[in-house]
Amino acid sequence: MCEAVEKYAKDYAEQKAEIVRLNSLLESIRNLMANMKLGAEQAMNVLGINEHDREILQKRL
Repeated sequence: MCEAVEKYAKDYAEQKAEIVRLNSLLESIRNLMANMKLGAEQAMNVLGINEHDREILQKRL
């Protein structure tokens, strides 16, 4: 039972870390768009965001 709880806690922590990472990228993109007058694609290019993350982030812009 203890191993199951540990696995759940680890999975939960990884999911939360991914959410925080994506939120941080999203905030950086929005800041570049507002402050540097860049488009979403340009901002993502500046930050070097990979294609997988781009797909996720574009849905949230």
